[in-house]
Amino acid sequence: MPTVVLIRPGCTDFDRDERIQGTLDLPLNEKGEEQVKNLVSKIEDFGIETIITSSSEPALSTSAQLGENLGVPVKEKAGLKNLNQGLWQGLEYEEVRRKYPKLFKQWAESPETVCPPEGELASEAVKRVQKTLQKYLKKKQNFAIVASEPLASIISNVLRNNKEEQISFEHNGRSCQDELFEILESPPKKSDLTQVSSDDQSLQKGAHEDNEPPLQKVAVRGGQIK
Repeated sequence: MPTVVLIRPGCTDFDRDERIQGTLDLPLNEKGEEQVKNLVSKIEDFGIETIITSSSEPALSTSAQLGENLGVPVKEKAGLKNLNQGLWQGLEYEEVRRKYPKLFKQWAESPETVCPPEGELASEAVKRVQKTLQKYLKKKQNFAIVASEPLASIISNVLRNNKEEQISFEHNGRSCQDELFEILESPPKKSDLTQVSSDDQSLQKGAHEDNEPPLQKVAVRGGQIK
């Protein structure tokens, strides 16, 4: 399975001011430019062969800088355009909270159920993300995705095999944090899961035949055994 590096663009003035950006094009601010420069050394050892990105800012300029420094091609994908948040775009989160308290609460708790006025449902974004990633997940090449929030969190959920109704995302200023990327793997195919299940059953059976305790199922999270 390919390794996927999910990258959030550097900080913009909207991120700093906790405004809803959505599909609006905004340039990286000074902090964002510095973040992207520092990001190159952090991801250069992951063997990225292609970068796919939204065609809007700040994802596009972030991708261009990374592609140039890593020496890999950058491909714009319409399906990676950020979630359209309609008439809420440009507003401060606190302003939306005051004007639409019940809707904002629902949006924060179950964003997949809320469509901002003249905006887009998160469930609609899931479909275009899945369609866009399908081609790249079939390949064995490692690749990077550059996407703004909240689409980046939607992509993360899709790649982690979370169900559509479990989608959640952070709203406030995540791109102004220093850690802009996460490492993911493409989800396993059903055939792979079937084989793993079959092998596991064989091991369990063999253990019993040798009068040994059955193998315990161990969950691994973040590289540590839990």
